[in-house]
Amino acid sequence: MTSFENIYHTEKYQKHRQQYIDKIFLPRNKREREKLPLEAGFSLESTEYSVFEKDSKYPSLTAYEQSLVSPDKSVVLRWQLCDDHDFTSFTRIFTHSDGRLYLIYKEDLYGYSVLRLSDRKALHYVPKGYYPHNGEEPPYPGESFIMTDLHYCPENNFAAAGGCFWAAPYDTAILDFSDPLSPPDKIITIHDIIDPSHENDELEDIDFKEWKDGHLILEADMIKEQFRFSAADLRRFMSM
Repeated sequence: MTSFENIYHTEKYQKHRQQYIDKIFLPRNKREREKLPLEAGFSLESTEYSVFEKDSKYPSLTAYEQSLVSPDKSVVLRWQLCDDHDFTSFTRIFTHSDGRLYLIYKEDLYGYSVLRLSDRKALHYVPKGYYPHNGEEPPYPGESFIMTDLHYCPENNFAAAGGCFWAAPYDTAILDFSDPLSPPDKIITIHDIIDPSHENDELEDIDFKEWKDGHLILEADMIKEQFRFSAADLRRFMSM
């Protein structure tokens, strides 16, 4: 099993997830609610749930129940995000090169989910990640790239995802989105390509800027230097 292997449907992970859900999503833990616009007339409704220990001002556990609402105000999908980041900046609807609308969203800190709106087929992806070297695999994902925003390019079927490894500098990952409902075989990060030894501190923060004519434009934030990669470059990176 590789670090990119999908563990979402495993018994251990689902048991861990259900325990989280059972503990936090109770009426007494319900807090704030917000509604945000999405593409194509859809919207995202997000409700915070927080658990407070006795006499504490800060929650010991936070999660979100989120819903996709259609232009006619009906709920298309409702899910539980089991993490204290609401990831509203990640959630979006996009039109794929196949002409169909897809929703991409989060159910966990790691990985992502995709729903094809035309037939409600879905992908739930949580990578195995890297586990502590203690001889045992816990029933939750190990360290892997945490995606905070995602930008799809229909001209080349790649997606660029901003994010980081936990407590590490910001980076941009590349995913093959030829079929958004297929889990990725691998996820590459640009820092590993342009500075594989990680010796250049000036390249610590690499931000997504835009897709332009099928090319990926990134910027090293500290020095404001831009990098431009063609689809052929990205395919080569994915094969490394």
